[in-house]
Amino acid sequence: MTRTARALFDRARRRSLVGRDRELATLRAFLDDDGRMLAYLHGPGGVGKSALLDAIAGEAAASGRPVVTVDCANLEPGPGGLQQWLQADAGASTPADGAASRFAAESVLVIDRFELLEPAAGWFWRAFVPSLPVDAHVVVAGRRPPPESWRLDPAFAACGLVVPVRNLDADAAAALVRARGVTDDETVAALVRGSRGHPLALVIATDEHDAGAATGGVSPLLDDPDVTARLLGRFLDDGVTALQREALHVCGHARRVDRSMLRQVLHLEDEDADTLLSWVRERPYAESHPDGLTLHEVVRDALDRDLRWRDREAFVALHGRIRDVVLDRMSRPSGADRDRLAADLLHLHRGNPQAQDLYAFEDLGALVARPSTPADAAWIVDAFAAEARTDVAAYWVREQPEAWTVFEDAGGRRTGVCLTARLDLAAADAPDHDPVAAWALKALAARRPPEPGEVVIHQVGLDTDVPGRIGPVSDQVAAHSLWAWRIGGLGWVVVSSMQEEAWAPIWTYIGFERLGCCRVGGADVGVWARDFARSPYVAWLAGLGARELDDTGTAPASVVAPVALARADFHDAVRQLLKDLHDPPRLRRNPLVGSRLAGAGTTEANEAVTVLAERAEQAVSMLAEAPRMELAARAVDRTYLRPGGSQEKVAGMLGLPFSTYRRHLSTGIDRVEELLWDWELHGPPVLPHSAERREQEMGSNSSGE
Repeated sequence: MTRTARALFDRARRRSLVGRDRELATLRAFLDDDGRMLAYLHGPGGVGKSALLDAIAGEAAASGRPVVTVDCANLEPGPGGLQQWLQADAGASTPADGAASRFAAESVLVIDRFELLEPAAGWFWRAFVPSLPVDAHVVVAGRRPPPESWRLDPAFAACGLVVPVRNLDADAAAALVRARGVTDDETVAALVRGSRGHPLALVIATDEHDAGAATGGVSPLLDDPDVTARLLGRFLDDGVTALQREALHVCGHARRVDRSMLRQVLHLEDEDADTLLSWVRERPYAESHPDGLTLHEVVRDALDRDLRWRDREAFVALHGRIRDVVLDRMSRPSGADRDRLAADLLHLHRGNPQAQDLYAFEDLGALVARPSTPADAAWIVDAFAAEARTDVAAYWVREQPEAWTVFEDAGGRRTGVCLTARLDLAAADAPDHDPVAAWALKALAARRPPEPGEVVIHQVGLDTDVPGRIGPVSDQVAAHSLWAWRIGGLGWVVVSSMQEEAWAPIWTYIGFERLGCCRVGGADVGVWARDFARSPYVAWLAGLGARELDDTGTAPASVVAPVALARADFHDAVRQLLKDLHDPPRLRRNPLVGSRLAGAGTTEANEAVTVLAERAEQAVSMLAEAPRMELAARAVDRTYLRPGGSQEKVAGMLGLPFSTYRRHLSTGIDRVEELLWDWELHGPPVLPHSAERREQEMGSNSSGE
């Protein structure tokens, strides 16, 4: 008898099946169980169901059991396909007769792509399977779970077995990549990360790598539109309508989707949104969670990449509409929704390669935040030994217990903590108890001293299991910050950690800048800050929104332009500015030329001098509009802007005694300084035509001067 290559092929397939020991053990036990008759494997396309069927069919045949395999793709479409195959193959007059004659005792029937047979699922379970020999076993694989009518049948509960087939874990995925000839650790890690452990995605990615489509350890799954198209071809059903595809893109881009999200993003009526949500929910790659619907990770990636490539404008518009819904919900949340909504917003960064290294997007929402209680006090103090700041923690636990937030896992175990101390509300002796806060306040005073009534926050996040680990706790700190920093009147936010090397990439990504480090308990503590008084929360959030759309990971963070001068130096510079308004060479040497007032970073040096002079004129014009400030404004105007000679002469022009003139001039200069300082911090108003406006407003007051 001539030997065939079947055994050779079977061995190769068995060697390539990695990471499926649990599923194989389940199926082996099923074949040995006389009480069960049908095993139903289900999972998304390309996840490895066919490979499992091949493996178990090969083992059954090797043990001497009769094996019959059917691929529903080879049958006639519709309910009659399997029935016709049974009758034709067995020469029987009815399907039941065909089943009885076709399958011997202890037969194993293996059926792949059962989703194509779903119209005949009722007949298959209620008529065909009962006609098989009592010791036969049926192994079915399809993309969707078994029909609900089966699951409600007590016979299925007793004689059926459901086997979900999921992605490979990281170790198994890496083993598969290496088995296909990729050995470089960096490339293996990139392929595993890009594929999310999906077997078909891994195969496609390694094929493309071998063909030279990927270099430098970057997964082609995320970069090659043809790879994306191949994956989507395996996932998406034929005949998907344009609206259904839009709904899939929403579900692929948002962290969680409910009816309201679909309705608002796609501009639908409630009934249409319900219909779409139900349709998506039935897809084999859809996953339901308590807070909404999502899609299998690799499907999400493929949908996002495909839309970016096909229609960048449509992708940006979709992102914007989803973001608007999330921000609208964040503007009016209940307490229970805070963590979820913050996770929804953070999730929008998942397309940025930098963010992928900083946030565990697949685990967003894995921890729960809650306010600390007195029972947490000792634990918090002990935990801060990792920061060499147990005394500091004890002080803030005592002085501001409401400043502490504890993070717990699903089992209620405490895994992290965050301090959000209000330095503006702290007692005068707080710097004596918190050396980092004391050091930070001195550093802020050198940049821009906090103003009276300004909120100043000092935040410290800590993973109590593994200090310095970037993962679920750091994600939860980020989510907590989105709420803690929404407070009105926010000025400086200071963050610090002994684990600066771990936290620095996150702080850089969100637009914080390094102040330096201070020594605490013999260790260096990194201190970073952002000035929200000069770049408000809303502007900061908008800057992060731009990073959400950066799929290259190269866009710089939106940082706050530094204040050019400390307040005391600013005081002197304003007075020098007024004196030098008509001396351009001296004006160019004024420190304010490099300030926000003069458009630092956006104007040339000569233009900055002109802008600075116009700002002074604008301030005097605004001063003239203030109640009881007319004389002060005129004194500054005729002394500096349109100088009328010596101060004694100007006093005479204004018809004022010299001492009264000097008092009004001093008041005017102080008020001009206050206006300019406010503009330096918060941004100046739009420049009017200063000279024209000044002539109009003061010309009528200067008659006789």
